[in-house]
Amino acid sequence: MNSATIGFVYNAPCPLACNFCCHTQEVVGPGRAEPANVGPAMVRFAMQESVTDFAFTGGDPFVYYAEIIKIMVDVRRAGVRQPFRMVTSGFWAKSPEMALERLAALAGLGMNNLCVSYDHEHARWVSSEQIRWIAGACRETGVEFLVYGVFWSEGEKLEEMLPAMPGVKMHSNLVTSIGRARELAGEAPRYHLPEETKYTCRQPRHYDITVYPNGDTYPCCSGGFNKEAGLGCGNAFTEPAEAILTRVYTLLHARIAKEIGFDRLYAKVREQDKVLYERLPRFADVDSVCQICRNLRTQPGLQEELAGIYEEMEIEYVLRCVEEHDEKLNLFQTQP
Repeated sequence: MNSATIGFVYNAPCPLACNFCCHTQEVVGPGRAEPANVGPAMVRFAMQESVTDFAFTGGDPFVYYAEIIKIMVDVRRAGVRQPFRMVTSGFWAKSPEMALERLAALAGLGMNNLCVSYDHEHARWVSSEQIRWIAGACRETGVEFLVYGVFWSEGEKLEEMLPAMPGVKMHSNLVTSIGRARELAGEAPRYHLPEETKYTCRQPRHYDITVYPNGDTYPCCSGGFNKEAGLGCGNAFTEPAEAILTRVYTLLHARIAKEIGFDRLYAKVREQDKVLYERLPRFADVDSVCQICRNLRTQPGLQEELAGIYEEMEIEYVLRCVEEHDEKLNLFQTQP
């Protein structure tokens, strides 16, 4: 069964100016979301069984902290029960007391996870002491705490920048060529990553759906690559949630990226049409699966030529799902 997190890119503004930011105004758009459109959209999505939780990111959504509080108060009164999480730089944690006050208010409204971005760029404005204050506040309020770092060089790790903190998960990743990073990084590959890391973005059947400030909705959180790939699935502020989720869950290109794998697509193309295979974008020419996903959609004429193979893969996928369902049903029926 498919499931989804509905993530709102609430705004582009942020007090920081990291040189790799993927959510610049050019990517996110000139406007911002508001309680008047986000709240009703959350209520509609919350009625869908497959929606497991919500998220707020930016920019930095803590720039509009009071509005996030209002949204969550309103949607709780309207019956929304799913938890939510937030992504932030932590700039607002000016003291341990402030960190605890803000996180306690959010936890009381159902926030169960907080992700703080921290690396060499973020450290220009936010101190490691502020990260420790936030970590302590998360422990006290029962909020899961994750620190996510983005680095320009292979081998750099968050653990080299931050002292060990009990219960804090840390993830390190590499800059990709999108948003503000594109001018500095260029389009040529920068890293020596195994080809298999570019086959799929994983998380089979769970979609991190992104809603931009104007309501435009995409099946993934790839920070601008989704827009360049033309993966729009409707507008969350003006269309029914069920219709948008149906488009997301039936978009084969996204399903290939999430669970089938572009390596299987490439293998099928190579078997059937070696000339077409030579026209496919190369894994060695990019640093991430997001770039392969986009390039397959933006190379002129390629999607039209791949249409027959996509249709074949979709039929195979549906048949496999039916077989898996029948196997589970038979197992259930034979259990004592």
